[in-house]
Amino acid sequence: MTVPIIFGISSTKLLQEEIDLFSEHKAAGFILFSRNIESKKQILELTTVLKGLYPERKIPIFIDQEGGRVARIKPPIAARFYPSAEHFSNIYNEDRLRAKLELKTNYIQLMSELRELGIDSPCAPVCDLSFEGASDVIGDRSFGNNPDKVIDLCKSVIAGIQHSGGLPFIKHIPGHGRAFVDSHFDLPIVSTPLEELETTDFKVFKELASEKVWAMTAHIVYTSIDSNLPATISKKIIDYIRNNIGFKGKLVSDDLCMYALHGEVGKKRSTLKKVINLAEKDLEWREDYSQPLKELFDINTYQITNLAIIELCKKNLAKSKAEFLASLTKVTRMTLDAGCNLALHCSGDIDEMRAICNVITQNEEIK
Repeated sequence: MTVPIIFGISSTKLLQEEIDLFSEHKAAGFILFSRNIESKKQILELTTVLKGLYPERKIPIFIDQEGGRVARIKPPIAARFYPSAEHFSNIYNEDRLRAKLELKTNYIQLMSELRELGIDSPCAPVCDLSFEGASDVIGDRSFGNNPDKVIDLCKSVIAGIQHSGGLPFIKHIPGHGRAFVDSHFDLPIVSTPLEELETTDFKVFKELASEKVWAMTAHIVYTSIDSNLPATISKKIIDYIRNNIGFKGKLVSDDLCMYALHGEVGKKRSTLKKVINLAEKDLEWREDYSQPLKELFDINTYQITNLAIIELCKKNLAKSKAEFLASLTKVTRMTLDAGCNLALHCSGDIDEMRAICNVITQNEEIK
């Protein structure tokens, strides 16, 4: 059966266990990451294999290739380093028309490269506003804090992608810019009044809603609409996106594995991943994480080496996997029940993919 999921895969080639899974559970599409990138020849071979899984229909293939720091394909595979959104935002301040022209040309070239590699969308533009003091997960990926300016520049991106036959993918609806934490690791809560959101963050997406684009949701709680659930799994917020913002196109969740969606198990795994990341880079982690490690996992960090803490954290990650799989299946159901057309699963972990496919199959059998 077909499952409404865009999947990431684990490596530079499709593994047999992935072929078997995708033969039984037909994916809606695929998304590539740096782990899937080796050479132009290899990418084209991989996308050809992925599209050949279901010759009866078009299989969209996505990649985060915004430019700036979010570029999965880099030189020498890519022709050049494509600039960040902030680069064009700065030009816009001096010369609006030049910025729009250069931005459109930039995405015409970028998308042409992707099309040659069998990729259908760069997962752009980022339509989020920038706010001082907010998490830098958006940062220079934003075209600025003026809604009209961001709308203007996003339309140039959309035009450039479409000119080269690509699929624009606006994100992160209804707006990620006010998040003070990174939703990959923590749950952002935005308490801004609805009236203000409607003239700022939400305004951008409302103005772009009539474009022929797909949209990716934000894993953010907007208390003025739903004080309990993040947008991706909130029927109230998805209804608002459809009826008030007016977006009628394909609505896709951001990655289901991001810990913002997973409550206590997300908090646990986020803590472990952060410590591993810091310890592997020989950066300071003790001041911020010694107490959480003690409270959550009974790990005493006194006189412990970085190598030892990495090993302990990895063991606890493995122990929490069953709990995470249970949460992942629950979140998958909630995402689709809330009204997203498709969900995005990026990790390439075969156990996670099987769990997601199984819960969707079970739900269909119950119906």
